[in-house]
Amino acid sequence: MSFEVHPVRAGEIDPTVTVLRAAGLGANVARLLEFPLRDACGEVLVARSGDEIVGGAAVASFGATGWIGALGVAAHARRRGAGTALTEGCVTHLRARGAQTVLLYATAAGRPVYERVGFAPDGVAQAWRDLSPPRTRARGDGVRAIEHGDLPTVRALDAAATGEDRGPVFAAMNGTLTGLVVERAGSVCGSALRSPWGLGPSVVATDREAGVALLSVLRRVPGAPLTVSLPDANAGAVRALRAWGFQPINAATRMRLGPPPAYDPARVFGLFNLFWG
Repeated sequence: MSFEVHPVRAGEIDPTVTVLRAAGLGANVARLLEFPLRDACGEVLVARSGDEIVGGAAVASFGATGWIGALGVAAHARRRGAGTALTEGCVTHLRARGAQTVLLYATAAGRPVYERVGFAPDGVAQAWRDLSPPRTRARGDGVRAIEHGDLPTVRALDAAATGEDRGPVFAAMNGTLTGLVVERAGSVCGSALRSPWGLGPSVVATDREAGVALLSVLRRVPGAPLTVSLPDANAGAVRALRAWGFQPINAATRMRLGPPPAYDPARVFGLFNLFWG
């Protein structure tokens, strides 16, 4: 099979979402694609074989870094080069936007494809689900609702944890900013944010105490039990989740093509999603 990879065109979104759902990306994949479809930093790419869409992927460009996510291929097109063509197309797109480093989270099935393109493993992230959420609604010490005046500090905390400038994400959330911060001696030292597109929450903090305080409050929020994804390298957070009775539900390998950003997994207590971290 031969494949043409190009940015999604009018009328191609619905069939692309159908392919991605069938490929195992889940019922919420259309929601995840909303950000790259509407924001100038993003793009959705499709792979065609003749008149048929056989795969899709999304990218997000953050200047020196870029992300690939939601990459999926129809079953009959696997092992025929569609995944490789999509990955290479995504890398080319992000390089043209200035990315020195391209990042992604790989499933076990996808990892060999990315390795063939040159990606190297850079740690494992795990999704955890709270099986015994507490019924009390007590707030943690210093934890309060985020305010718009906190945004510059929260962005700086995010950059210190990720080594990236995820400004487009913060700009897109600016009108609907919801979440928590933890404050000590008048200074914000951690934040927990939900986005309109991810499974969330994104939690970053300067230290274990602040990050665990935020997670402790999040698991008391009414609604569905908390699901949080975080790097295995944050051993302090993993210990806290285990002590609370969280159970791992799936894992993915963070992979990198290019020089490592100043990523500090010990400051990452939750990921927006496995698309842009």
